[in-house]
Amino acid sequence: MSDVTHSHLGSLGLSARAARLYSRLLGTGPLTPAQLADRLDEPEETLAAALSELAAVALIAPLGHEGDPVVPLDPAAGLQLLASRRKADLNAGTTAVVAAYEAYRRAHSLTPGAPTVEVLEQASLQRKVVELERSAVSQVRSFDTAPYGAATIANPVEIANLGRGVSYRVLYAQSSVETPDYFQGNIVPCTAAGEEARMAPSVPAKMMLVDDRFALVSLSSVHADTHHGALLVHPCSLLPALSALFESAWQSARPLAAREGENTTVLRPLERRLLALLAAGVADEAAARNLGISKRTLARAVERLMSLAGVSSRFQLGVHAKSEGWL
Repeated sequence: MSDVTHSHLGSLGLSARAARLYSRLLGTGPLTPAQLADRLDEPEETLAAALSELAAVALIAPLGHEGDPVVPLDPAAGLQLLASRRKADLNAGTTAVVAAYEAYRRAHSLTPGAPTVEVLEQASLQRKVVELERSAVSQVRSFDTAPYGAATIANPVEIANLGRGVSYRVLYAQSSVETPDYFQGNIVPCTAAGEEARMAPSVPAKMMLVDDRFALVSLSSVHADTHHGALLVHPCSLLPALSALFESAWQSARPLAAREGENTTVLRPLERRLLALLAAGVADEAAARNLGISKRTLARAVERLMSLAGVSSRFQLGVHAKSEGWL
């Protein structure tokens, strides 16, 4: 449990020492700073900054007098604060990358006949999406969010690409995962075919990176104008920046579906899908809609999962599911 919790807290931006302290407290219960220092084999003085960091994000109770025990708190509020900070960092990174490219574009003229960025109009956008996706050699990485311009929800091009060995990593906006038709008609078949999927509350933009050759970027439904056009980025200094943006967002996102080959044999298919949705932060009501079951059936399924895991809380269930390879 310690390694799993430590890893997730680190991905949310907590320092390694603070994440290690909180993980240890979850395993042992409240300890005094001196006891913590003894357990971690570190001088008590070096733990002070980490304790202050945990208290600042409400993961432990406010520090009291010297010798008082350090008490871990319910992480809900602290995790929300950390996630908000992480999202702000990603947004700032997006703004900085775009500003850097604009400065580059102003300072350097483009090579004649070889534009680095093309503007695609709506009329040709879907044809170009299919053309680029079919040209993939080794990998496709995507930010997935509305609006969707394809004629159908299904994605046969991705299914075919996965079948010929192209890897897919897709980071879905939560609104897409919580749309039942899209979840059942697109996400479930693609993840079943081998797509690696994760989810975040939102993504900076719609984006598809094809190998390291092209990036197709369009705005999300919140920002899209009436033309719903897109930018096709050719190899240039912007392309690795967009790749780095994807990798940063991917590392901080939650897994959405169990991978083939992991230890999920104790679970029924519906339970595996339910667990993936809950671990990704989907609310009970939305999860029930996506699975086509009632909230009462969902509650019974959660109770069975907790019984299988031998735990008494959903937080413990999430930790157990990760450590056992259920996610």
